[in-house]
Amino acid sequence: MKYLMVTSIILLAGISGEAMAIDCSGGTQLKNTGGDPNVVANAISGKTVCAILGSQKWQEYHQSGGNLIDYKKGPTDPIDKTAKVGTWSTSGNGGNSVVTYNYGSGGAYSYKIHLSGAQYTFCGTSPAPTLDVTLLPGQVSCGF
Repeated sequence: MKYLMVTSIILLAGISGEAMAIDCSGGTQLKNTGGDPNVVANAISGKTVCAILGSQKWQEYHQSGGNLIDYKKGPTDPIDKTAKVGTWSTSGNGGNSVVTYNYGSGGAYSYKIHLSGAQYTFCGTSPAPTLDVTLLPGQVSCGF
């Protein structure tokens, strides 16, 4: 009986999560164009992206010029200071517009960015996951 209950809860949580996420194949994708090749870069440059996936939490500042800065516990924390963790870049046009994160030996991950109202979703290309994210102006803490 407990097994059935736990399985039902997990299944329901999965369905609920799917229902809340933006459809990554829909018309909400931010797309670079010949007239504006910087649509994706302009959406994230100078902002901190806040994301949670299970027990993993990201608060990464997108520095102009391509450095990716993990806020951690802030620039003055004596143990877990803000630090560069990789780079970010954008490429592609139209439906192929992506942001790519390069973490060196930690791998590279690409996402198509979708926006619906004020909700951003980073739709990962394999092996990157799909994440609902919050964008905050500047290099700031996400509060976690």
